[in-house]
Amino acid sequence: MYRIGYCEFSRQNPDRDVIYRPAGRTDWLFLLFLSPMEIFFPDRKEIAPAGSCLLYTPHTPQHYQAVGSFRNSYVHFWAEQETPARYHLPLNRLFYPADPDLLNRQVKTLQEEYLLRGEYGAEMEDLLLRRLWISCARQLQKRDSATDPLRSQFQKMRLAMLSQCEEEWDIHRMCRLVNMGKSQFYHYYRHFFDASPHDELLAARIDRAKNLLTNRAIQVQQAAALCGFQNVCHFTRHFRAVCGCSPGEYRRRSGGDHEGNG
Repeated sequence: MYRIGYCEFSRQNPDRDVIYRPAGRTDWLFLLFLSPMEIFFPDRKEIAPAGSCLLYTPHTPQHYQAVGSFRNSYVHFWAEQETPARYHLPLNRLFYPADPDLLNRQVKTLQEEYLLRGEYGAEMEDLLLRRLWISCARQLQKRDSATDPLRSQFQKMRLAMLSQCEEEWDIHRMCRLVNMGKSQFYHYYRHFFDASPHDELLAARIDRAKNLLTNRAIQVQQAAALCGFQNVCHFTRHFRAVCGCSPGEYRRRSGGDHEGNG
């Protein structure tokens, strides 16, 4: 669980102000710089532009100074059982999110929660900090995609395939959407997503089928067709392999009397 130690949103310090903690602190520190800063690392100095972030681990020296005006948002926090490293965030070095304004709004929400200390406050602090780490991780991935047109092209194709899994998605259609041959396509798909398109498409279809089967107004054959399976036997075989039971058995176990397909 994560706990806030102290946080401030859009903090304004005197111009050229310095933060110097040579032994660091016992907690973690997330910084979102809203004005340019000089960051003094043990072996180098870097200029952090506005919109950049830094995540200090406990007991790491902290030394930074505003280039001119000093403005940042920050969160001191405690991490129990797990750390932000789980989200593959850079530690003790600068990183550059795609949408720092979004992160800043999330720090504002964290500050409000910390100051008001409402009911279920500890749970909300944990939830909001996790949201911040996930936002950072996703934005770093998004920024990487923006500088890698091929990854972005594959991601667009993948989203179309998974959101429209009932349609026919043969290898020729997929390759055409990214303008690539079969062998290259398979190579890059696995490189980007660590999975095969066939496995991901099948998983999306089975997930949709499980949802549809809870509606008794839909027959098993209809559910199969609505998920992109042309043959009910083919559907049943794959469903059993993934879920360990037939579609009919799954319907009985899940109650099968939910209203609608929402």
